[in-house]
Amino acid sequence: MKNEKKCIALIGFMATGKSTIGPLLARELEYDYFDTDAIVEADMGMSISDIFAQLGEDAFRDAEHEALKKALTMENCVLSTGGGIILFKRNRKLLAEKAFVVSLSAQPETIYGRVKDDTTRPLLKCEDPLLRIRQMLAERQKYYDVCDFQISTETWTAEACCQKIKEAFYLK
Repeated sequence: MKNEKKCIALIGFMATGKSTIGPLLARELEYDYFDTDAIVEADMGMSISDIFAQLGEDAFRDAEHEALKKALTMENCVLSTGGGIILFKRNRKLLAEKAFVVSLSAQPETIYGRVKDDTTRPLLKCEDPLLRIRQMLAERQKYYDVCDFQISTETWTAEACCQKIKEAFYLK
């Protein structure tokens, strides 16, 4: 039985695999693929790092909400969201109403290993990025836990994650 929701939204902390699994899942389902960060960058004409630096986080979060609204008007799509999109009730409400929400997870040390050389992560430009990851993950976990399906990207390959997500999507 196919899910009544027409969009699969991937949520989770940065570097949990949303941008890797999203396109792969979309290809397997023959769905369109969207990434809220890419939509924001296209709409604003600048990188996420530049938006944070020049306009601030509030401007980014407003643009991110508009990108989410735009993406969730689509049908038969897979959507990768930014790690902080769930911080705002308006976004959590939209996601719950319009999408089959899949939360991807990884341990803080794994996340740090995946991003330690990435200079485009504005929220990790600090003295102790691993500590910051732990703090942010602890603050956000209660929101990541409110979803239709959860999967660890440490336990499964991207291909296996896609298979498990497809199974859960079709069973709901």
